[in-house]
Amino acid sequence: MPHIEIDGRELDVAAGTTILEAARQLGIYIPVFCYHPKLSIAANCRMCLVDVEKQWKPLPACATPCADGMKIQTRSAKAKAAQQGVLEFLLINHPLDCPVCDQGGECPLQDITMGYANPHSFYQEEKRVVADKDIGPLIATEMTRCIQCTRCVRFGQEIGGIMELGVVGRGEKEAISTYVAKAVSSELSGNMIDLCPVGALTSKPFRYKARSWELKHTPSLCPHCSTGCNTDVQSLGKDVLRVLPRANESVNEEWICDKGRFAYAGLAASDRGQTPLLRVNGSLQPASWAEALEVAAAGLEHLIQKHGPQAIAALISPNSSNEELFLFQALFRALGVAHIEHRLRQTDFRADAAMPLYPALNMSLEDLERERTVLLCHAFPREQQPLTNHRLRKAALAGAEIYAINTVLREFNFPVQGIFSETGNDLGLYQRLEELLRGATAQSHEGALARLATALRTAEDPLLLIGNDALQHPRAAELLLAIQRVAALAGARTGWLANAANAAGAWLLGCVPQRRPGGASVAGDRSPTWSDTHKGFVLYGVEPTYDSLDAEAARHALGQAEFVLALGHFTGHLPDSVQVFLPLASWAESAGSFINNEGRLQHYRAAVAPVGEARPGWKVLRVLADHLGIAGLAFNDLEEVQAAWHGTLGDFPLDVPAFGTFPELAMAAAEPLPEGDLRLLGDWTIYTADPLVRRANPLRRRAACRMHPDDIEARGLGSVVELQRAGGALVALPLLADAGIPRGSVWLPLGTAESVALGGVAGSCAVGRAARRQAV
Repeated sequence: MPHIEIDGRELDVAAGTTILEAARQLGIYIPVFCYHPKLSIAANCRMCLVDVEKQWKPLPACATPCADGMKIQTRSAKAKAAQQGVLEFLLINHPLDCPVCDQGGECPLQDITMGYANPHSFYQEEKRVVADKDIGPLIATEMTRCIQCTRCVRFGQEIGGIMELGVVGRGEKEAISTYVAKAVSSELSGNMIDLCPVGALTSKPFRYKARSWELKHTPSLCPHCSTGCNTDVQSLGKDVLRVLPRANESVNEEWICDKGRFAYAGLAASDRGQTPLLRVNGSLQPASWAEALEVAAAGLEHLIQKHGPQAIAALISPNSSNEELFLFQALFRALGVAHIEHRLRQTDFRADAAMPLYPALNMSLEDLERERTVLLCHAFPREQQPLTNHRLRKAALAGAEIYAINTVLREFNFPVQGIFSETGNDLGLYQRLEELLRGATAQSHEGALARLATALRTAEDPLLLIGNDALQHPRAAELLLAIQRVAALAGARTGWLANAANAAGAWLLGCVPQRRPGGASVAGDRSPTWSDTHKGFVLYGVEPTYDSLDAEAARHALGQAEFVLALGHFTGHLPDSVQVFLPLASWAESAGSFINNEGRLQHYRAAVAPVGEARPGWKVLRVLADHLGIAGLAFNDLEEVQAAWHGTLGDFPLDVPAFGTFPELAMAAAEPLPEGDLRLLGDWTIYTADPLVRRANPLRRRAACRMHPDDIEARGLGSVVELQRAGGALVALPLLADAGIPRGSVWLPLGTAESVALGGVAGSCAVGRAARRQAV
């Protein structure tokens, strides 16, 4: 271990430690701009120059490894002169616009200038000006401020995995630019804003909203996916103005995805529910809480008296807190309701008996980085769990072999050997993989599948990760059974990539028909959610037509319902059959807890007061229980609710068997398509995943469908097509060619107005060239 001296203080350091890292171990501050501990070392800003004994010129501390006997001065006249000279060069072209710069108050350039700048500059020439670039709806640019530290460039390459920004020009003409004038589209692009040390890149939605010192900081959690990223919700008065990552090396390191960063904009949507509503003369009218709760309780009691509790389906969002999930199931089980469900994006429930205690990753997120052989089974974590995907990317860059089997071939941001069936027979891929693992001879066209079989056979401890798409498959039970068989033959461990922020909590706390909290089995209601046997629905935080695979079935069932009670955050997509609407406080306006994909319990606090008359969900459920005469739920504060669900659930394991015992499955045959129709495929994209994200204007993207290029050519289709299901609406959408879509299929994004109008992705649809007026 090299023995060094920094500013007269001695230290032994590990071999390879840089001067900057050693100084930080001693608590000695050295100014930096381009250095960041999560990025490669560029050493191009030179702000960290230090005086090293026997070296004729100052050396960059970030890039100079320590050598035994080295003596370093960070405050000598030589070091100070070097730092002042560098800072003067960085400032000669920097605009004097701190009063209007959003970086003001949290700007490293401001801070370092105050501490290290020479008060007198010799530069008298005119400053250069760099044209700003429009790189999308999320990042505002002021490129004249840029000091070419290249943090944003390195982040895109090394963390985001997409080469979107680069350096063009030389000397004074050097500038950061996008390639071929494209917008930055990485799902992690917002982190470039945090990395920029000078205000060249700032948040476009936050632009000119507030100064950094005015903001209140509240520790919170991201409510959008199962990774459970830690966040800092920043607010001014009653408004959330910004969400930034909160460092937690075990979960999200110091990053968040753009969905978690910008979805807060949806809190200000025009259809935000702020007062209870009752349907009067065919329209929803404002009412008092007392009136609305009375009508809600009376409606539920009348329905139970008339049809029995089995006529009610109680549906709750898996993005709800543990406290809401626990009270929700406790309330409706007390009423005798058997159909309590959070899985609106699943239609095949034949494998319910084989489902685990909860969808557990069965390892820590940090351990995921050290995997050597991984098979992603119908999973696309890049959009569905972006920071979990970041861990897989680190594994891939460290040499891991990662494979992916899915219905469609997705674009990853790290090396993946993707496998899909060009005919759409993805279930057959697993069955064939099982045969290859048993020793069958591979055919010449099965190269990728044969390589996967060999990798699984020879790997020391392979890992299979099951994703959202497996549960959304129309033959999910058979698919899961095939995955289980492959895992058994390969001797592989199996983990789940849960599909929502608190899907683990929804399973553990009994928001499925066949289980109580803790996994205890109950009879449950096995009928489909949108069955005609359900005469009433309770909708908690869900928008059925936008959150269901079969939007048409949801629309039909809700249209036939005698009573529908909705508790939610928005009113824009309420079914016409809703008789009572109760407004809920959002995650930023209430406190609670989530259980992430690892089984990690994390808590969050309210950042702002609820809008209007909205109330925290646990309070609404508790008062509704009072109106229904249900005993045992009269909790006075959140701590009592947490103690109740903790006591009911008890301790739960972090490592659980991925599958139980499968029931006998009758292998369902694929339904034949009508002549000329295409099979409908689809999924929720990163920016259509939940009601809050769908309303965040900065995250809105134009919906487009995709088809295989051969199908487009064979049908003579143009850039816009018309899609129509039997008896449904005609929908016009832009068409993109994508060789990752199986032939005979059309893929469309779900959770959009277009997919809802089409009726979801159940079955097939006719596709034709759009009329010229629509194409224009």
